[in-house]
This record gives sequence, structure tokens and C-alpha cells, in this order.
Amino acid sequence: MIPTIIIATVIGLIFIAVIVNEIRKKKSGNGSCSCGGNCGACGMGCHEEKK
Repeated sequence: MIPTIIIATVIGLIFIAVIVNEIRKKKSGNGSCSCGGNCGACGMGCHEEKK
């Protein structure tokens, strides 16, 4: 029973860390995708120009 609680806690903490990281990136203006620095060749559409 104890190992299950420990594993569930670790997975929960990782999940929360990922969510917090994405929120911080969004607030700083960064997107969640990466084009490797070549946004002109990126077909993902995550760096569209603001109108």
C-alpha cells in the first residue's frame, strides 16, 4: 500500500510541475512548441504574427 501512495505522489508532483512550467512559459510570452529557432520554416502555426 505504501509503495502505491509514494508512486502516485511522485506522478502527481511531476504532473503539477509540467502544468506550472507551461503556465510560466505562457505568461512570459513563449509558446509550448519549439521550431528550433527557425520559425519561418516551422509548419506548426504556433508563431503566427499578431494582427
